[in-house]
Amino acid sequence: MKKILAFSGSNNPKSINQQLLLAAINKIDEHNNVHLIQLSEYTAPIYSLVIEEKGIPKPIKELFQLFTEADGFMIASPEHNGLPSSFFKNIIDWLSRIDQRFFGDKPVVLMSTSPGVTGGASHLQVLEKLFPRWGGNICGMYSLGDFNNKFDIDNSSIQDPSENTKLDKAITTLMQ
Repeated sequence: MKKILAFSGSNNPKSINQQLLLAAINKIDEHNNVHLIQLSEYTAPIYSLVIEEKGIPKPIKELFQLFTEADGFMIASPEHNGLPSSFFKNIIDWLSRIDQRFFGDKPVVLMSTSPGVTGGASHLQVLEKLFPRWGGNICGMYSLGDFNNKFDIDNSSIQDPSENTKLDKAITTLMQ
């Protein structure tokens, strides 16, 4: 049994990336342990050397501990102007001050969605290049474009069968 840490890189309580993450979690059988967290509960000021001199914020230390206990990660990251959200980037900045390779050379599935046709795919390419620096082994990526027409919020599921197959494939790589 693997312990998967799952979270969205969004601090928006109505995040469509959170909805995608929940749909992905629902696809994992109950024999695997998925620990869903809200990154917004691990608050930290905008990273700076001056602030770091006062010490790493306690919530970031707690989050780092969760990272060390996980066997893998499932992350849904929103795209802001072709890049990860500043909220997610700030969390990454703080975690990397504890250990540059804070993902611990463990498998990661990266996901994204947006109302646009690319579904945030361009920033996933940026993250794909950066995650190895942080010790993340990308084993799968998935982006869902046209969220408003392809996702059923009431049932927390993707409506398009071909999209479901793509997401299943990404998740399967994490569970192996």
